[in-house]
Amino acid sequence: RLTWTSSTMRARLTAPCVALLLGATRADDAAYTAPAVVGDVLFLETFQDDAWESRWVHSAVDRYEGRFVREGYSLAGIEGDLGMAMPHKAKRYGISATLKAPVAASEQPLVVQYEAMFKEGLECGGAYLKLLHVDPSAFDGAALDEPTPYSIMFGPDKCGDAGKIHFIFRFRNPTTGEWIEHHLRNGPDLPSTAANQAVTHLYRFALLGGSKLAITVDESTTTYDLLEDFDPPVNPPRQIDDPEDTKPSDWVDSPQMPDPDAKKPDDWDEDAPIEIPDPEAVKPADWHDDEPFEIPDPDAQKPADWDDEDDGDWAPPIVPNPLCAASGCGEWKAPTVPNPAYKGRWYPPLIDNPAYKGEFKPRQIDNPAFFEDAQPWASLASIGAVAFELWTMNSGILFDNVLITRDAAAAEGFARDTWAARHAAEKAARQAEQDAAFRAGLGDSWLDRVTFHARKAAMFVDQHLLPVCVGLFLGTATLLAWCCMPRRAGRVPARATQRPAGSAGPSR
Repeated sequence: RLTWTSSTMRARLTAPCVALLLGATRADDAAYTAPAVVGDVLFLETFQDDAWESRWVHSAVDRYEGRFVREGYSLAGIEGDLGMAMPHKAKRYGISATLKAPVAASEQPLVVQYEAMFKEGLECGGAYLKLLHVDPSAFDGAALDEPTPYSIMFGPDKCGDAGKIHFIFRFRNPTTGEWIEHHLRNGPDLPSTAANQAVTHLYRFALLGGSKLAITVDESTTTYDLLEDFDPPVNPPRQIDDPEDTKPSDWVDSPQMPDPDAKKPDDWDEDAPIEIPDPEAVKPADWHDDEPFEIPDPDAQKPADWDDEDDGDWAPPIVPNPLCAASGCGEWKAPTVPNPAYKGRWYPPLIDNPAYKGEFKPRQIDNPAFFEDAQPWASLASIGAVAFELWTMNSGILFDNVLITRDAAAAEGFARDTWAARHAAEKAARQAEQDAAFRAGLGDSWLDRVTFHARKAAMFVDQHLLPVCVGLFLGTATLLAWCCMPRRAGRVPARATQRPAGSAGPSR
């Protein structure tokens, strides 16, 4: 696999970022209009118009009790931009939108992207997209259920500490006719902010042709191979273990065995305790065997207004016995120490097992499900609908800008005008919130200002740890190299040649 950072998207951030930070998107509080996709569009949903509910159909299956709603983002981003959200936790949600015509996943390139914001973080739940393998002219979205066949499932999923970006595709075994799910092995990690920060993230996959798959999370792209990076592999093994070949009952697979001739030594005491009372311990002279740990307070006096008839018999409060404060009271016992005679249970030593036959392996037989397809991407199942079929323990998971296209440049341009612009504004808004929080409670002294800037520097290092470490390393290495570099000796003027007395030469 190869990982890189998209320089194209980074270069295109500048103009929309500046416009947002200057407030261009908020002028006159105008209604937001989603940008157009410049290029081929197979499916696009921005959730901006009120007719979105006519395009998306909630599942009528009983288990899907959650209902998606349209709402805004939780951070200052693009004024008026709306998305489709799961408003309640601990519910299952199911919703789908039918495509106008089937999309052949077997034709590449194919690019699918969408955005997701976790308003309350992501502790346990999914935010992935399903591309359903259905006939769009006959599919009823109200019948959407977990078994509804899909072609590709893609997106983030997390529960507890385990979280990843899924990419799963279903492929029909031409020999058996069975549909098999193939899971991406070692897919991208979730964005570091997904668990605890309400910021928007971009998720995109692109089938690039051949066996190449590219997955982009925000600005980071990783490439994979459909034939090499999936479990189980698309092409099953030619041979498999014979399921009817079982290990014989007399098969010995233990390489070692207890020595049958070994005898336990006569002085080996298995009953000896691990610890014994310290034979050298002596009871302290000020130990009080017969004194209780607590006594009535000798200094307590019955209150003058105490009435025995009304209040009952008066008794002084109980306090710790001061005689026990030094060494102790009660029955004295010597402290325990390790028993030098302890050996534990005796076991005979191990020797090589003369009956050892090795690890049992069943014989190999031809795999009845074997097939070999050098171009499985040419047989990927078609797509007839887009669906979110999810369960979550977090509320406020919001989706937006779902796009299917065959134009990678169009997808990147659309992401620049939507996610990248919002991401820049969210980052500025979060930074402003953090700065305000830092300034709250700080005074105007020079120490307060130093503290403020030190915190900002620490935050910058935490957010950009790798670049900072690389920069410090390179800077230190350069300084050391410059300091330790041997200096070239300067040119020494040649001495004037002394002429013998009386010799001729030019006058000076």
